[in-house]
Amino acid sequence: MTLPEQMIRTELLNSRITRTNALYARFYGPLCLLVISLTFFPYYESESGSSINYRNLWQEVARLGPGYDLMALLVVLLTALLLALAAAGKLSTSGLIAILVGSILVASTLLQSPGYVDPPPYTDFGVFSIVLGFLISGLVLGHAVHLFVLELAFQRRGV
Repeated sequence: MTLPEQMIRTELLNSRITRTNALYARFYGPLCLLVISLTFFPYYESESGSSINYRNLWQEVARLGPGYDLMALLVVLLTALLLALAAAGKLSTSGLIAILVGSILVASTLLQSPGYVDPPPYTDFGVFSIVLGFLISGLVLGHAVHLFVLELAFQRRGV
């Protein structure tokens, strides 16, 4: 293959990757806003007549200090930051993997309720946060596989 043909094929691959990233970026912006907004709602229901009142993630971090809540907040904010970068189309496949790990970590941690022997029931926002975490994981995994297959197809053709 001559150099001009290879340059044309590389340019074609770059344009397809850019279009693919733009397609998925449409979803990442709203998901970023949802992830951040869900931190302002309580994940667990406070039982009536109990002295324990569950608050949103920010209030729990301020009330309890370092612990599970602070780590969860940092992971959520990092995942939201990476989603914002993905929405701008400025993220590579390794960034997508970081979003995947972050969203699975948040959803599975919330699902397991660490620190509770007998976890309280979830609010609707808590359930939605778990579902959203796994939904983001699926979308990001699909995006990463899409990019991988695209690059693999071009490599097989001789780029």
